[in-house]
Amino acid sequence: MTASLIEIQFTILTYLIIGFILFKTRLIDHHAQVFISDLTIGVLLPASVFTSFISNLTLDLLKSLGMILVFATVIEVVLYLLTKIPMGNRFSHSEACIARYGMLVSNGGLIGTPVVEALFGSVGVMCCNVFLIPTRIMAFSAGESIFNPSLKRSGREILYSILTNRIIIVMVLGMILVGFHLTLPSPVFTALQKIGGCLSPFSLILVGSMLAEKMTVTKTMIRNIALISFLRLILIPLAVLAFCLLMRQDFQTTAIMTLLMGMPVGSTCASFSKKYKGNEAFASSVVFVSTILSMVTLVLLMQLMEMIF
Repeated sequence: MTASLIEIQFTILTYLIIGFILFKTRLIDHHAQVFISDLTIGVLLPASVFTSFISNLTLDLLKSLGMILVFATVIEVVLYLLTKIPMGNRFSHSEACIARYGMLVSNGGLIGTPVVEALFGSVGVMCCNVFLIPTRIMAFSAGESIFNPSLKRSGREILYSILTNRIIIVMVLGMILVGFHLTLPSPVFTALQKIGGCLSPFSLILVGSMLAEKMTVTKTMIRNIALISFLRLILIPLAVLAFCLLMRQDFQTTAIMTLLMGMPVGSTCASFSKKYKGNEAFASSVVFVSTILSMVTLVLLMQLMEMIF
């Protein structure tokens, strides 16, 4: 499995380099990034999740997915409470916002999904997206308020954003189809499956183009970026690994949860920082460095899990 992950990482690196080059040669600009982002999140990811659900969902797997969702919720709540602890004078105010968001929200959607799909197939995609539900809720509810403390969301607004989330909608539709033993016409299913298959290259090329944007890094920033990367890529996934071992989870569940929690800082960190006029240079640098380092740390995590199991 480690050898497979190393090969996957080189494939991911290739996609990232392609995205980087396309941005530098201006074949992808900011408008194209917005379009690819909307296409990936609004069409490709839902298609991938939907087809994986109606292809593989069983009663036993549904019980397992429910357990994964409970675990994911517990982990995200614990992280949220831990990140509320004051960080002292190590970070400036603008950097502290980025550090906190980086601990809560990984790039599990754009980078984690392709990795898990390559390792565990369409069943892995289901587990991955169920596990990421609390992270996605956190990204656009509590996460956004981290960068803009004046933003107050009511419980009704948060509930509405959850119920209208495309991923949750397609998962519910998939469960309804399976529950009532309904099937899609073969041409329709094939088309959706092919569309979902475009998720990996598009999402990774998008991330690569984002990494190509200019960054200004100071010595102080380097130290803080290293600390955030250590917490995000090593400490958090190791804690999740220990939790999975304590709960006596199988290898697949443990690997998916650990790898997703070891993903780099979410690219939305830089987006929110830019939107609310925060420290965009620091946010972009954190995303860039953690993404590059994750190429190594994910392999080490997999090797550790194989030794344990």
